[in-house]
Amino acid sequence: MRRVTTDVAVVGAGPAGSTFATRMAQLGFDVCLIERTPFPRRHLGESLSPGVMPLLATVGSDAYVAAANHIRVSAVRTNWDGAETVRHDAHAQGMLVDRGAFDAALLARAHAVGVQVLHPAHVREHVCISEGWRLHVDGPDESIDLRAHYLAHASGRSARVGGRRRAMGQRTIAIHAYWTGTRLPEQPRIEAGEREWFWGVPLPDGTYNTLVFVDGERFRAERHGSLDHRLRALLTRSSLMRETRGVALVAPVRATDATAYVDEECVSARHIKIGDAALALDPLSSSGVQKAIQTALSGAIVVNTLLRRPAAREAALQFYRDSVHDAAARHRVWASSHYATAAARFDDPFWNVRAAVGASLESDAVARPAPAVAVEDDIPVRLSPDATWHDLPCLGDRFVELRPVLRHPQLDGAVAYLGGHDLAPLLRQARAGMTSRELAVAWSGSMPAATALSIARWLTEHGVLERCTAVAP
Repeated sequence: MRRVTTDVAVVGAGPAGSTFATRMAQLGFDVCLIERTPFPRRHLGESLSPGVMPLLATVGSDAYVAAANHIRVSAVRTNWDGAETVRHDAHAQGMLVDRGAFDAALLARAHAVGVQVLHPAHVREHVCISEGWRLHVDGPDESIDLRAHYLAHASGRSARVGGRRRAMGQRTIAIHAYWTGTRLPEQPRIEAGEREWFWGVPLPDGTYNTLVFVDGERFRAERHGSLDHRLRALLTRSSLMRETRGVALVAPVRATDATAYVDEECVSARHIKIGDAALALDPLSSSGVQKAIQTALSGAIVVNTLLRRPAAREAALQFYRDSVHDAAARHRVWASSHYATAAARFDDPFWNVRAAVGASLESDAVARPAPAVAVEDDIPVRLSPDATWHDLPCLGDRFVELRPVLRHPQLDGAVAYLGGHDLAPLLRQARAGMTSRELAVAWSGSMPAATALSIARWLTEHGVLERCTAVAP
């Protein structure tokens, strides 16, 4: 058995694993990436939200993805509240991808920056030792005794490495299948049914993916007929396949767990969980891939801090735990509001229970008042007395650092940066009686004037800068 030593071992080469490995290599680490499944492969998560490509651009993976086959999304058909509408995006920022090609592109980028790739290869066991980790890896031609100082788990929902997953909603099952035929929809479709919801995704290879999201308890209790029969029956209750002709299945119908959850032990001094291994969002958000890549990028900075700045270990661990748990809670509340819209239309437990989960989370938050200042550039303003500063762990370019962050009743959490600029030194320049336009001029030496004015307006909209009626002499 050949022995290989590396700084960081990454298990799983999906979007999170490949992006994390790429960033760690760019930070100067030896990285070994292990993926079990041969590529190309079909995988859910083919609809990418607009934020994915800017994130990939930070590690140079965007060009690799752009070269792979994809479809730009300029319109999405929806029927959530009883009226079919079309949401248009003139810039076509969203993408529909073949996940086999997408994942392969990210893996190619990781290889290009020096990541050692073992693929296909299976981690038979991993054991924590004094120097880090020992992994027994079975490759296609040999077995490897891999020694790593740090371990990253990026194998999605299948990751079982200890810890406890806490469900962030009712158990949900996605029944899905790929179809060929004529007159297949050319735009994504999202639709609410009486006790389920539907999603249709046209793919670059000309196939069409239909997904039906049903309650997990009902799915188990109502076992009658094959998955194929159950999916076809469900699709008759939607418009996803209404105009198609001569459709045929490309592969067998599948049922996949789609329950949102968060891992209670997502990071330690020895290992980190990224992507779906750390948290899985409600599929209604359509931003699971984006969040997975975000955890990979922030997780790489966290691990860099743990390995190179041991004195900042607790700050790094706190930052990652808080960011993962806060993201899970925010998305749960967001999904709940959309479930509530359908619950007003369909009085069914499927909708009512999912709407209530987020509402209970939201009730713990303090209601925020409406913005106090109109968005005008020539009104004298001052820093609100409700604005407070706290030193909290924040993400820098390479390390997690304690930085002053702003809290205010109208802000959703603490804010350290706006538009990529450190907020504390900007607000130190604010003097009572200055207008938004005057603030923008004061800041324009360190940023474009348009960016400076945009930041000043945002602070005014959110009450951080409030109307100043009198200025002391």
